[in-house]
Amino acid sequence: MLPPVKALALDGKTARAEEVVGRILVHDLGPDLRKGTILTDNHMDRVRQVGPMHVVELEPGDVHEDAAARRLAEALAGPGLETRPPVQSQARLVSSRRGLVRVKPQLVDAINSLGYVSLFTLMDGQAVAAGEEVAGCKVTPVAVPGRLVEAAENIARDQGPVIELLPFRPLRTFVVATERLKPKARELFRAAVTSKLGWYGAEVLAVREVARTAESVAAAYREAAAVGAELVLFAGASAIDPLDPAYAELASAGGELLQLGAPMHPGSMLWLGRLGGAAVVGVASCAGFGRSSSLDLLLPFVFAYGRADAADLLRLGHGGLIESGAGRRFPPYS
Repeated sequence: MLPPVKALALDGKTARAEEVVGRILVHDLGPDLRKGTILTDNHMDRVRQVGPMHVVELEPGDVHEDAAARRLAEALAGPGLETRPPVQSQARLVSSRRGLVRVKPQLVDAINSLGYVSLFTLMDGQAVAAGEEVAGCKVTPVAVPGRLVEAAENIARDQGPVIELLPFRPLRTFVVATERLKPKARELFRAAVTSKLGWYGAEVLAVREVARTAESVAAAYREAAAVGAELVLFAGASAIDPLDPAYAELASAGGELLQLGAPMHPGSMLWLGRLGGAAVVGVASCAGFGRSSSLDLLLPFVFAYGRADAADLLRLGHGGLIESGAGRRFPPYS
């Protein structure tokens, strides 16, 4: 553990100005004089009203808690992340746009292991809207040796980024549904698709309702490829039927099935494929678009990276029990 900065005990009633001025208060003396205050001549009358008090003397190289928090935040901030001034010695990073938060936990651990430094973030893989707090940082004492802040800055510079906010790509999206929908359900499905995909900035090329036949599904895949779709969302395929045309005709169209099933509940019936350069993401039913589910934990990765990667789906098993208490993990669509 690094040695603490120089601390002193004073009697405010008898302390001389040269013992007080320039030193940092380490506890509150009331609502008008709070911990972390750098004491000045203007504080002397208030100091003389109290008895025992503790202060810290800044030695060469020491850094005040607010300055340390600012430096930490600046070292962590990357594209799409804005720093906020310290409040009660904490500086926050705030998203300036919608995006996918990526965090390297090993680097968070490395910084927190330095001692006296605290870095705290959202979960890795969280989708955020503009203006959301993504991370916060502070030092525990009112001042720390400067080399401690430098060590954290070095980790962020040499091994980082510690935190990233990946922007969403406006993917050209083609939607296929093989369920027979009544007029009201059809209207709700289209509205849910438009709203959800619109949150990511997607360009919805078409929403096609087709029969669950080889010919109809093959035609939908050909149309998706012809219009240059970058993402095909498929609703209605049976994830437990290997002969469902969603899979057979994907292969016939020159695509491939990448992953069948997701390590999550509810929503384990997700499946992934590839059709040329387009990602293919499938859900069990059209209803999957109308509520928050495992699809909503995968879509941020799809729109951030422009792909449907089995690794991105499988990694969601950590935290994949989403049937209760997981609301904060879902993208803030509303």
